[in-house]
This record gives sequence, structure tokens and C-alpha cells, in this order.
Amino acid sequence: MPANSTSDQAAAAAAALAAIPPLDKMSLVAIWIETLLYGINIVMYLGAAYVLVGNGKRRGPSIVPLQVVYRILSQICADGFAFSALLVASTLLFALSTGHVAVSLRQLLQAFTNPAITSMPKGSSLYFLNQTDPLVFAGQALYLFNVLVQDLVLIWRLYAVFNSDWRVPILPLILEAINQVTALYSIVKFFHGTALEDPVLRKYGILSWSLHLIINIGVTAAIAGKIWWHGRRTVTVRGHNAYAGVAFTIMESGGLFAGATFVLYVFFINTATGTDALVGVNPVTQLALSSGRVAASHSEAVHVNITRSQVSDYPSGDLYPMQAVKSEAGIAA
Repeated sequence: MPANSTSDQAAAAAAALAAIPPLDKMSLVAIWIETLLYGINIVMYLGAAYVLVGNGKRRGPSIVPLQVVYRILSQICADGFAFSALLVASTLLFALSTGHVAVSLRQLLQAFTNPAITSMPKGSSLYFLNQTDPLVFAGQALYLFNVLVQDLVLIWRLYAVFNSDWRVPILPLILEAINQVTALYSIVKFFHGTALEDPVLRKYGILSWSLHLIINIGVTAAIAGKIWWHGRRTVTVRGHNAYAGVAFTIMESGGLFAGATFVLYVFFINTATGTDALVGVNPVTQLALSSGRVAASHSEAVHVNITRSQVSDYPSGDLYPMQAVKSEAGIAA
């Protein structure tokens, strides 16, 4: 091989490595935050389980905010089934979050303790860049399934609040199906080596993020609005809207989720490296502590997921794979 050609390849490899953002540090911080939020979520899950199990054994809950939710859900469920359904959903989401934390821990061990990775220049960052890693696919699949469960719970609540009118959830279900199909297609294509900057998958990503925002903002607003509207009937009797607190709690948690999702959506469509951290806020059973009592009406299960960045400076324009790094690093040496 001519010396000039070898020198050019070495320079290209060095330039590509220099263009890689510090994904090792970014991932380490993101997974640390994920672990912190997971610890908080353990406490919240146990509190939600205590409330749901305790109140599910009685004909009706004694905690006022839960009475509202119970009466609404009882319109379509047998006595006590509403609490069981929420408990199952909360447990499933908690299990998915646990699985994601386990996958993240395994990724950290691979990135920072595997000699084959740490011995290469920017080896840890390149590891987190590799979308074909089974651990990356597993983490994304867990996140996607988590989103599906929390969205279905949200749509189920919408159905219950609107007096079991089967026409109400049709549009959200269609949007959710499109969202899941496009997202699943994207992560499968990435797993099989499609470039992160692929224009078709980028369009699918924008579509999926947009639908995700529309579903959560629209459904949450509809649920809170319906509850608040029913509460207007109590103004003449009690002098205030008795359901306003419940409506506000739902809007508060939904707004937190929508705000975080919107920020990440903006990063996704405006930055060359894509989104570096995904935060999922799952509305299942929000816990509120006030006056020494625990109230549950809408939950938050928070976890962090890492989406790998791209290297747009690589001459081929494709994902910079570990194999290419090994070969070009050898040439550079």
C-alpha cells in the first residue's frame, strides 16, 4: 500500500475519532441519573402498591382523591378490579424499569472494564456509539414496551372517564399503533446496521416523537378536562370544585412528561448527533404526600435511556462501527 494512501487513511481515522463526542462521560452521567431516579421510583412504587392493595380490598377508598378515580373506573370495571389493573400496570412498568437499569449496568461494565474496548482510543465512546450492540437493542426495546404500556393505561383511563364510550379511544389507539410500528421498525433497522443519519429513519423518528407528544398531551388534557368539568357541579354545594385537585395532579404530571419529551424532541430534530438521553415519564399512579396521608391518582415511573450519537465526518457517511475503528486504529499505529 502506498505511503500516501496509508497516511490519508490514518488521518481520516484520527479525524473521525476526534469528531466523536464524549459519549463515555455522557452515558456515565445519564446512567448515574437513571440509577438515582430508579431509587426514588422504588419508594414511589412501594407507596403506590400499598395504597392500591389496601384500598382494593374495600368497597371504596377512604382517601378523597382516590374516591374520584375509583368511581370513574368502576363504571367499566367490577368492584376492586380497577385497583388490581393499576397495580398490575405499575408492577409491569417497575419491572421494565428494573430491566433497563440492569441493561445499563451491563453496558457500563462492558464500556469501562472490557480490555478489548478500553485499550482502543475512545473505545468507551465508540462502544456507546455502536447501535448493533444487543444491549443497546435490549434497552431500546424495554423503553419502547414501557411507553406502550403507559400509553395504553392512559388511553384506558380516557375510555373510563368518558363513560365507556368506545368511540373516544379509537383515534388515540390508531396513533399509538403508528407510533409503535415506526419506532420498532427504526430500532430494528439500527440493530441491523443502518446508519443513524438515514433520512428515512430520521423521518420515522420525527413522526414517532410527534405522535408520542400528541397522544400524551391530548389524552392527559382530555382526562383532566373531563374530571374538572364534572367537578363544576359541586361548586354550588361546596363552594369550590371538588375535583380540581385531581385534575391539577393529572395535568401536572402530564405536563412534566410532555415538557421533557418536547425538549428531547427539539434536540432530536436540531442537533447533528441526535438525542443523547431519553427520559420516559410513565403516568400510572402519581403519589402525593400531604397532611400525613398518601393519595394516588397518576404515577411517574422515570428512567433514562441513551440514544447513540452519529459520526457524520466519517468518509463513508455510515455508522462508525467497532470493526472499522479496530482496522484503522491499526493502520494509524
